[in-house]
Amino acid sequence: MTILIITLFLTALAGLLYRMGGCGDPCRRKYPKLPTWFFDTKARDIGIPLLCGFPYMAFVLKIAAPWWVHLLAFLTLFGMLTTYWDWMFKGKDNFWMHGFMCGAAYLWYGIAAPELWLWLGVRALLMAVFMGVWCLVFSNDIVEEGGRGGIIIASLPLLLLA
Repeated sequence: MTILIITLFLTALAGLLYRMGGCGDPCRRKYPKLPTWFFDTKARDIGIPLLCGFPYMAFVLKIAAPWWVHLLAFLTLFGMLTTYWDWMFKGKDNFWMHGFMCGAAYLWYGIAAPELWLWLGVRALLMAVFMGVWCLVFSNDIVEEGGRGGIIIASLPLLLLA
């Protein structure tokens, strides 16, 4: 029950960070009392890896890994959150690839816990499908970005199936 509550809370927070980090100036003007850093893309790019990184993996999911695995996963997810792969797909954002690569950022944990390999791969594929379909179905930026951010954390309990 604790894992569920923490995951739901962090999922909502990640969805919020993902949306606000992508909103920029329109949200800064709409919510002038909130700190300006909240609307910077780095709030999303750094905030989400912090939410689902070492504290969540080690203390919530109880996945033991050396410090450098947590660091590499953090840095890789940070990098994957900074691109929608438009440079590779003729100038169009590719949310399928974005989802897959955000999921693949955690393949580092397979080094520390080889039993996770299958579920790390399944998670990456599910994130690709979720983000791709989600963005086809919804055109509302708030729903679209909130869902993409939320799935990054909401999908992590899949690793408990290993």
